[in-house]
Amino acid sequence: MVKIKNIFKENVFALVLLAIFIIVPLTVGKNADIHNIIIYILIYAMVGEGWNLITGFAGQTSFGHAAYFGIGAYTVAVLGNKYDIVPWVGMLVGILISVILAFLINYQLFRLKGHYFAIATLAVAEILRTLFSVWTYVGAGDGIKILFRPKNKVLWLAIDVRNRLPFLYITLILFVLIFILCRSLEKSKMGFYWKAIRESHEVAESIGINPQNYKVYAMILSAAISSIGGGLYVQFFKYVDSYVFSLDVSMIFVLVTVLGGIGNVYGPIIGSIIYYALDLAMRRLLGGTASGINLIIFGILLVVVVVYQPRGIMGIYDDIVNKRRLAKEKSSLKEAANTATDKSGGDA
Repeated sequence: MVKIKNIFKENVFALVLLAIFIIVPLTVGKNADIHNIIIYILIYAMVGEGWNLITGFAGQTSFGHAAYFGIGAYTVAVLGNKYDIVPWVGMLVGILISVILAFLINYQLFRLKGHYFAIATLAVAEILRTLFSVWTYVGAGDGIKILFRPKNKVLWLAIDVRNRLPFLYITLILFVLIFILCRSLEKSKMGFYWKAIRESHEVAESIGINPQNYKVYAMILSAAISSIGGGLYVQFFKYVDSYVFSLDVSMIFVLVTVLGGIGNVYGPIIGSIIYYALDLAMRRLLGGTASGINLIIFGILLVVVVVYQPRGIMGIYDDIVNKRRLAKEKSSLKEAANTATDKSGGDA
């Protein structure tokens, strides 16, 4: 009973968020706009969790995560359209391709450090964007319009345009599983190794950790998660082109994680909610001009967060919690001291 109570206490924030994501879609009926917003938030947060593994935990900044997101999206689209293969299988194939790509490329790239590695990951995504924009097999510049012909809607994860609720809950389940995985990794021995590498390569090596190997493990898991997000995105959007490999897309994953709190498993979901709320507000206020201005505003916001609050919204939350805890401890110590003084005075 005590153990269950402690688990609930440690994860109360996650449980509250989960309850909101379960209940809100039911209360709005078949309101497609609300369902769309929640699906977008969950997909961005999902890929943000993947990016957080390599950058927030292992300390290796990547600006090219759109590469794995795009691979996941294109794999589902191509296999579904050309070979009538269900998205579940398409997503698994996409994960496999992304993992192989992550291993082959990053095992070499991890020899680079700091901003050199970040630029190299950006170059990989740009190479893929250029390749897919001219490759006629995948639609070249026209992209691929998804024309699924599902025989079994559950297997196909098909989206009914009149009711997107089933797809929303499938996306939610996958996000929850990924969140639990990342939470478990954070508390595991591997999570400890990643954080040691993030703080100092030299110190990590001195205690027997191989930084290159463990960073590759982080990138493989990160790529797999990003690929799942891409597979869901293409089914939801029903269209994919080479834009999914662009820097704009990569920076969304960076922004939601940094804004929410890098190195914190809650960061991507909090950041994704804030990002989409701000994006929606700007589109409503600015109309057609928002597509350019919002990027400028988000860029400024990213700089401000990095400079003034590197730990994001969750960093502010942690500071408040720590201050309250310290104030409570100080009050308890003061009370204990007063009690001891009164007792000694009474004895005298």
